[in-house]
Amino acid sequence: MEMKMFLPLLLLVCSVSTAELQAQSDNDILSHKRQSDGQVGETERLTEQQTFTQDINAVLREMSAWVAALKVEVQQLQRDNEVKTTELQSLNKRYQVQETQVKNLQEQNQAHAAELAAVKVKANIIGNQVEALKTEGEAKQLAFSASLLASGAGYTGPFNTHINLIFKHVATNIGNAYNPNTGLFTAPVRGVYHFEFYIHGVGSNNPTSAVLLKNGEQICTAWTHQPTSGQKASNGVSLLLDIGDVVFLRMWANSRIYDNDNRHTTFSGHLLFTM
Repeated sequence: MEMKMFLPLLLLVCSVSTAELQAQSDNDILSHKRQSDGQVGETERLTEQQTFTQDINAVLREMSAWVAALKVEVQQLQRDNEVKTTELQSLNKRYQVQETQVKNLQEQNQAHAAELAAVKVKANIIGNQVEALKTEGEAKQLAFSASLLASGAGYTGPFNTHINLIFKHVATNIGNAYNPNTGLFTAPVRGVYHFEFYIHGVGSNNPTSAVLLKNGEQICTAWTHQPTSGQKASNGVSLLLDIGDVVFLRMWANSRIYDNDNRHTTFSGHLLFTM
């Protein structure tokens, strides 16, 4: 009876022991697995941390190299900037020098222009003086002499009125102050002039006469009258004439004057001096 009861109890104990052992074994396995899993996780974490550290170091090295290259580039840019600054300063100095030179040239040009203007004024004054001297010199060379008829022989007159005598054959006309188409002498300059005239006639009932006039005013007369043979009369005068004054000869009414190729009847004048 007791043996029968002990056997089941023994089996029960064995079963419990086996169960406990299995449970402990399972726990040990689980614990070992957990330990293994923990060691694996720690290894992975260490590996990841090591990889991350390596990546950071690689990035830092790249950044350091980039920073170093950037410093070199910045230094090069600074040197280039210094060179450009020096060149710019040199250009500014050259520009300032050129600007100063341009201003000096402008001032010199203005001074030259003023001098040129002064020279032109002096040249005009001198030109006017030369023209005046030339005119005066030409005026000092004034002389004319002409006879009554252009050619041949013949009488002029008598007429029942006074007529102006035109001396057509010009022997001398320096200065061209005498006009052989009108018989008028016109003074080109102010001065003292001397005039002479000679008239020739043949005896008749008509006298031989002529009068010298200045601007229509009677100055002096030549007159002669003989019934036969040839006759001559003459006169002369010095006059102060202004520019444009006119001197000419006029024959009185009922007078008669003769001339031929021998040039008996003449009218002459010349400038003595200017005033």
